[in-house]
Amino acid sequence: MSIKQDDKDYFYIDLGQGYEIKVQADEYTDPALKAKAAAEINESPEVMERALTELREQLRNEPGLFLPLESDAFLLRFLRPNRYSVEDTLKMIRCAYRLKQRSKEYYENTPNPSSVRHVFDLGMIWFMPERDSDGAAICVVEVGKKWDTSKVSIVELIAAIRICVEAALLDPETQLCGMKVIFDTEGLSMSQIAQNTPKHACMILDWVQKACPFRLKGVHVVNNSMLFNVLFAIFKPFISKELREKIFFHNKDWKSLTKQINPDCLRPKYGGTCAAPEYEGRLIADFLQHYDKYFDTLDTYGYQDDRRSK
Repeated sequence: MSIKQDDKDYFYIDLGQGYEIKVQADEYTDPALKAKAAAEINESPEVMERALTELREQLRNEPGLFLPLESDAFLLRFLRPNRYSVEDTLKMIRCAYRLKQRSKEYYENTPNPSSVRHVFDLGMIWFMPERDSDGAAICVVEVGKKWDTSKVSIVELIAAIRICVEAALLDPETQLCGMKVIFDTEGLSMSQIAQNTPKHACMILDWVQKACPFRLKGVHVVNNSMLFNVLFAIFKPFISKELREKIFFHNKDWKSLTKQINPDCLRPKYGGTCAAPEYEGRLIADFLQHYDKYFDTLDTYGYQDDRRSK
Protein backbone atom coordinates (compact mmCIF):
# COMPACT_ATOMS: atom_id res chain seq x y z
CA MET A 1 0.00 0.00 0.00
CA SER A 2 1.31 3.41 -0.92
CA ILE A 3 0.40 6.92 -2.01
CA LYS A 4 0.96 7.60 -5.69
CA GLN A 5 0.22 10.23 -8.33
CA ASP A 6 -1.52 9.60 -11.62
CA ASP A 7 -0.62 11.10 -14.99
CA LYS A 8 -2.41 14.33 -14.00
CA ASP A 9 -0.51 14.54 -10.71
CA TYR A 10 -3.61 13.74 -8.66
CA PHE A 11 -2.76 11.85 -5.49
CA TYR A 12 -4.38 8.51 -4.72
CA ILE A 13 -3.94 5.57 -2.37
CA ASP A 14 -2.95 2.34 -4.08
CA LEU A 15 -4.33 -0.41 -1.83
CA GLY A 16 -3.18 -3.19 -4.12
CA GLN A 17 -5.30 -5.83 -5.87
CA GLY A 18 -6.63 -3.10 -8.17
CA TYR A 19 -8.24 -1.04 -5.40
CA GLU A 20 -7.63 2.71 -5.15
CA ILE A 21 -8.90 5.62 -3.11
CA LYS A 22 -9.12 8.96 -4.92
CA VAL A 23 -10.74 12.26 -4.01
CA GLN A 24 -9.76 14.37 -7.01
CA ALA A 25 -10.80 14.05 -10.64
CA ASP A 26 -11.59 16.08 -13.75
CA GLU A 27 -15.11 16.86 -14.92
CA TYR A 28 -16.96 13.73 -15.94
CA THR A 29 -17.31 12.98 -19.65
CA ASP A 30 -18.98 9.57 -19.44
CA PRO A 31 -22.34 9.67 -21.31
CA ALA A 32 -24.09 7.75 -18.53
CA LEU A 33 -23.00 10.31 -15.93
CA LYS A 34 -24.01 13.19 -18.19
CA ALA A 35 -27.44 11.63 -18.63
CA LYS A 36 -27.71 11.14 -14.85
CA ALA A 37 -26.75 14.79 -14.33
CA ALA A 38 -29.39 15.96 -16.80
CA ALA A 39 -32.10 13.83 -15.20
CA GLU A 40 -31.27 14.43 -11.52
CA ILE A 41 -29.81 17.93 -11.25
CA ASN A 42 -30.97 19.62 -14.46
CA GLU A 43 -27.40 19.87 -15.76
CA SER A 44 -26.65 20.80 -19.36
CA PRO A 45 -24.03 23.07 -20.96
CA GLU A 46 -26.63 25.80 -21.38
CA VAL A 47 -27.95 25.59 -17.82
CA MET A 48 -24.41 25.44 -16.45
CA GLU A 49 -23.29 28.55 -18.33
CA ARG A 50 -26.39 30.53 -17.39
CA ALA A 51 -26.21 29.58 -13.73
CA LEU A 52 -22.48 30.31 -13.43
CA THR A 53 -22.95 33.75 -14.98
CA GLU A 54 -25.93 34.63 -12.78
CA LEU A 55 -24.34 33.30 -9.60
CA ARG A 56 -21.15 35.29 -10.19
CA GLU A 57 -23.20 38.44 -10.68
CA GLN A 58 -25.15 37.84 -7.47
CA LEU A 59 -22.04 37.07 -5.44
CA ARG A 60 -20.25 40.20 -6.65
CA ASN A 61 -23.06 42.15 -5.03
CA GLU A 62 -22.80 40.27 -1.71
CA PRO A 63 -21.24 42.72 0.78
CA GLY A 64 -17.94 41.65 2.27
CA LEU A 65 -17.91 38.10 0.88
CA PHE A 66 -14.55 36.98 -0.51
CA LEU A 67 -14.72 33.95 -2.83
CA PRO A 68 -12.85 32.72 -5.96
CA LEU A 69 -15.58 33.89 -8.32
CA GLU A 70 -13.64 33.07 -11.48
CA SER A 71 -13.33 29.41 -10.51
CA ASP A 72 -16.00 27.32 -12.23
CA ALA A 73 -14.99 24.32 -10.13
CA PHE A 74 -15.62 26.17 -6.87
CA LEU A 75 -19.04 27.46 -7.92
CA LEU A 76 -20.17 24.17 -9.46
CA ARG A 77 -19.54 22.50 -6.10
CA PHE A 78 -22.43 24.61 -4.75
CA LEU A 79 -24.63 24.65 -7.84
CA ARG A 80 -24.86 20.88 -8.31
CA PRO A 81 -26.50 19.94 -5.00
CA ASN A 82 -28.96 22.78 -5.56
CA ARG A 83 -29.89 21.55 -9.04
CA TYR A 84 -28.60 24.78 -10.57
CA SER A 85 -31.08 26.97 -8.74
CA VAL A 86 -29.11 30.19 -8.30
CA GLU A 87 -31.46 31.36 -5.54
CA ASP A 88 -30.96 28.16 -3.50
CA THR A 89 -27.23 28.15 -4.19
CA LEU A 90 -26.84 31.72 -3.01
CA LYS A 91 -28.76 30.86 0.16
CA MET A 92 -26.46 27.88 0.81
CA ILE A 93 -23.30 29.93 0.26
CA ARG A 94 -24.52 32.61 2.65
CA CYS A 95 -25.37 29.96 5.25
CA ALA A 96 -21.99 28.27 4.80
CA TYR A 97 -19.93 31.39 5.39
CA ARG A 98 -22.17 32.87 8.08
CA LEU A 99 -21.86 29.54 9.92
CA LYS A 100 -18.09 29.77 9.58
CA GLN A 101 -18.23 33.35 10.85
CA ARG A 102 -20.29 32.63 13.96
CA SER A 103 -18.78 29.20 14.77
CA LYS A 104 -15.10 30.04 14.58
CA GLU A 105 -14.03 27.48 17.17
CA TYR A 106 -14.87 24.73 14.67
CA TYR A 107 -12.64 26.24 11.98
CA GLU A 108 -9.83 28.40 13.41
CA ASN A 109 -7.56 25.73 14.89
CA THR A 110 -8.47 22.99 12.42
CA PRO A 111 -8.06 24.49 8.95
CA ASN A 112 -6.49 21.54 7.13
CA PRO A 113 -5.93 17.76 7.35
CA SER A 114 -2.63 18.14 9.21
CA SER A 115 -4.41 19.97 12.03
CA VAL A 116 -6.58 16.89 12.74
CA ARG A 117 -4.12 14.25 11.63
CA HIS A 118 -4.46 12.44 14.97
CA VAL A 119 -8.16 11.77 14.23
CA PHE A 120 -7.23 9.96 11.03
CA ASP A 121 -4.26 8.20 12.65
CA LEU A 122 -6.70 6.56 15.07
CA GLY A 123 -8.64 5.14 12.13
CA MET A 124 -11.83 6.98 13.04
CA ILE A 125 -12.71 8.11 9.50
CA TRP A 126 -11.99 6.33 6.24
CA PHE A 127 -13.27 5.83 2.71
CA MET A 128 -14.28 2.65 0.93
CA PRO A 129 -12.53 2.31 -2.45
CA GLU A 130 -15.71 1.23 -4.24
CA ARG A 131 -18.76 3.38 -5.00
CA ASP A 132 -22.26 2.11 -4.37
CA SER A 133 -24.45 0.96 -7.27
CA ASP A 134 -25.90 4.48 -7.62
CA GLY A 135 -22.40 6.00 -7.78
CA ALA A 136 -22.40 7.35 -4.23
CA ALA A 137 -19.08 7.51 -2.40
CA ILE A 138 -18.97 5.71 0.95
CA CYS A 139 -17.38 7.15 4.08
CA VAL A 140 -17.16 5.31 7.41
CA VAL A 141 -16.99 7.13 10.76
CA GLU A 142 -16.18 5.03 13.82
CA VAL A 143 -17.32 6.96 16.88
CA GLY A 144 -17.21 4.14 19.40
CA LYS A 145 -14.22 2.14 20.51
CA LYS A 146 -11.77 4.07 18.31
CA TRP A 147 -12.70 7.42 19.83
CA ASP A 148 -10.37 8.26 22.72
CA THR A 149 -11.87 11.48 24.10
CA SER A 150 -8.61 12.28 25.91
CA LYS A 151 -6.94 12.57 22.49
CA VAL A 152 -9.77 13.74 20.20
CA SER A 153 -12.26 16.43 21.15
CA ILE A 154 -15.71 16.69 19.61
CA VAL A 155 -14.58 19.88 17.85
CA GLU A 156 -11.67 18.01 16.25
CA LEU A 157 -13.92 15.13 15.24
CA ILE A 158 -16.41 17.50 13.61
CA ALA A 159 -13.54 19.22 11.78
CA ALA A 160 -12.17 15.92 10.51
CA ILE A 161 -15.59 14.90 9.18
CA ARG A 162 -15.96 18.28 7.48
CA ILE A 163 -12.51 17.98 5.92
CA CYS A 164 -13.26 14.48 4.61
CA VAL A 165 -16.47 15.65 2.96
CA GLU A 166 -14.77 18.72 1.48
CA ALA A 167 -11.99 16.51 0.12
CA ALA A 168 -14.46 14.07 -1.44
CA LEU A 169 -16.18 16.98 -3.18
CA LEU A 170 -13.02 17.58 -5.22
CA ASP A 171 -14.45 14.84 -7.46
CA PRO A 172 -17.28 16.07 -9.72
CA GLU A 173 -18.68 12.52 -9.82
CA THR A 174 -19.17 12.67 -6.05
CA GLN A 175 -20.78 16.10 -6.40
CA LEU A 176 -23.29 14.45 -8.74
CA CYS A 177 -23.79 11.04 -7.14
CA GLY A 178 -23.49 12.09 -3.51
CA MET A 179 -22.22 10.31 -0.42
CA LYS A 180 -23.40 7.66 2.00
CA VAL A 181 -22.05 7.71 5.55
CA ILE A 182 -21.82 4.72 7.86
CA PHE A 183 -21.65 5.61 11.55
CA ASP A 184 -20.22 2.70 13.51
CA THR A 185 -21.05 3.27 17.20
CA GLU A 186 -19.67 0.00 18.57
CA GLY A 187 -18.27 0.58 22.05
CA LEU A 188 -19.89 4.00 22.49
CA SER A 189 -19.30 5.15 26.08
CA MET A 190 -20.70 7.73 28.46
CA SER A 191 -17.55 9.85 28.08
CA GLN A 192 -18.32 10.12 24.37
CA ILE A 193 -21.99 10.82 24.98
CA ALA A 194 -20.96 13.68 27.29
CA GLN A 195 -19.00 15.29 24.43
CA ASN A 196 -22.12 15.65 22.31
CA THR A 197 -23.82 18.70 23.80
CA PRO A 198 -26.76 20.45 22.09
CA LYS A 199 -24.38 23.21 21.01
CA HIS A 200 -22.28 20.75 19.02
CA ALA A 201 -25.38 19.02 17.70
CA CYS A 202 -26.77 22.31 16.40
CA MET A 203 -23.50 23.21 14.70
CA ILE A 204 -23.03 19.97 12.81
CA LEU A 205 -26.70 19.77 11.83
CA ASP A 206 -26.68 23.36 10.57
CA TRP A 207 -23.65 22.44 8.47
CA VAL A 208 -25.20 19.23 7.10
CA GLN A 209 -28.69 20.60 6.48
CA LYS A 210 -27.99 24.14 5.29
CA ALA A 211 -24.35 24.82 4.52
CA CYS A 212 -22.56 21.78 3.12
CA PRO A 213 -22.68 21.43 -0.69
CA PHE A 214 -23.06 17.68 -0.91
CA ARG A 215 -25.86 15.34 -1.88
CA LEU A 216 -26.31 13.20 1.23
CA LYS A 217 -27.71 9.88 0.08
CA GLY A 218 -28.00 8.21 3.45
CA VAL A 219 -26.71 7.97 7.02
CA HIS A 220 -26.46 4.37 8.17
CA VAL A 221 -25.98 3.74 11.89
CA VAL A 222 -24.57 0.33 12.79
CA ASN A 223 -23.72 -1.39 16.08
CA ASN A 224 -26.00 1.05 17.87
CA SER A 225 -26.93 0.36 21.48
CA MET A 226 -29.21 1.93 24.10
CA LEU A 227 -26.48 4.47 24.79
CA PHE A 228 -26.70 5.62 21.20
CA ASN A 229 -30.39 6.30 21.69
CA VAL A 230 -29.40 8.82 24.36
CA LEU A 231 -27.02 10.50 21.91
CA PHE A 232 -29.62 10.54 19.14
CA ALA A 233 -32.15 12.10 21.51
CA ILE A 234 -29.84 15.13 21.75
CA PHE A 235 -29.76 15.53 17.99
CA LYS A 236 -33.36 14.64 17.12
CA PRO A 237 -35.08 17.95 17.94
CA PHE A 238 -32.76 19.72 15.50
CA ILE A 239 -33.08 17.23 12.62
CA SER A 240 -35.26 18.21 9.69
CA LYS A 241 -37.87 15.84 8.29
CA GLU A 242 -35.86 15.55 5.08
CA LEU A 243 -32.74 14.44 6.96
CA ARG A 244 -34.65 12.09 9.27
CA GLU A 245 -35.88 10.23 6.19
CA LYS A 246 -32.25 9.59 5.20
CA ILE A 247 -31.19 8.10 8.54
CA PHE A 248 -31.33 4.31 8.91
CA PHE A 249 -30.63 2.26 12.04
CA HIS A 250 -29.30 -1.25 11.42
CA ASN A 251 -27.55 -2.27 14.65
CA LYS A 252 -26.02 -5.62 13.62
CA ASP A 253 -28.60 -6.48 10.98
CA TRP A 254 -26.30 -6.70 7.96
CA LYS A 255 -29.11 -7.86 5.70
CA SER A 256 -30.82 -4.55 6.45
CA LEU A 257 -27.63 -2.64 5.63
CA THR A 258 -26.97 -4.52 2.40
CA LYS A 259 -30.46 -3.68 1.20
CA GLN A 260 -29.38 -0.05 1.28
CA ILE A 261 -25.73 -0.41 0.18
CA ASN A 262 -24.42 -2.96 -2.30
CA PRO A 263 -22.50 -5.65 -0.36
CA ASP A 264 -19.77 -5.48 -3.01
CA CYS A 265 -18.90 -2.06 -1.55
CA LEU A 266 -18.82 -3.13 2.12
CA ARG A 267 -16.20 -4.83 4.23
CA PRO A 268 -17.08 -8.30 5.55
CA LYS A 269 -17.48 -6.94 9.09
CA TYR A 270 -20.50 -5.03 7.77
CA GLY A 271 -21.94 -8.00 5.90
CA GLY A 272 -20.20 -7.13 2.65
CA THR A 273 -18.03 -8.98 0.17
CA CYS A 274 -15.52 -6.28 -0.79
CA ALA A 275 -12.06 -7.85 -0.97
CA ALA A 276 -10.19 -4.54 -0.71
CA PRO A 277 -7.39 -4.76 1.86
CA GLU A 278 -7.95 -2.88 5.10
CA TYR A 279 -5.58 0.01 5.70
CA GLU A 280 -4.26 1.85 8.73
CA GLY A 281 -5.45 5.31 9.64
CA ARG A 282 -1.98 6.77 9.13
CA LEU A 283 -2.32 6.06 5.39
CA ILE A 284 -5.44 8.21 4.98
CA ALA A 285 -3.74 10.83 7.18
CA ASP A 286 -0.64 10.86 4.96
CA PHE A 287 -2.84 11.00 1.86
CA LEU A 288 -5.02 13.89 3.01
CA GLN A 289 -1.99 15.92 4.10
CA HIS A 290 -1.15 16.32 0.43
CA TYR A 291 -4.23 18.58 0.29
CA ASP A 292 -3.16 20.94 3.08
CA LYS A 293 -2.51 23.81 0.66
CA TYR A 294 -5.94 23.37 -0.90
CA PHE A 295 -7.58 23.58 2.51
CA ASP A 296 -5.41 26.52 3.58
CA THR A 297 -6.67 28.40 0.54
CA LEU A 298 -10.25 27.30 1.20
CA ASP A 299 -9.88 28.65 4.74
CA THR A 300 -9.25 32.19 3.45
CA TYR A 301 -12.70 32.38 1.84
CA GLY A 302 -15.59 33.97 3.65
CA TYR A 303 -16.94 37.26 4.90
CA GLN A 304 -14.07 39.70 5.25
CA ASP A 305 -13.93 39.83 9.02
CA ASP A 306 -13.55 36.03 8.89
CA ARG A 307 -10.45 36.11 6.65
CA ARG A 308 -7.13 35.32 8.24
CA SER A 309 -3.66 35.84 6.83
CA LYS A 310 -1.64 32.67 6.42
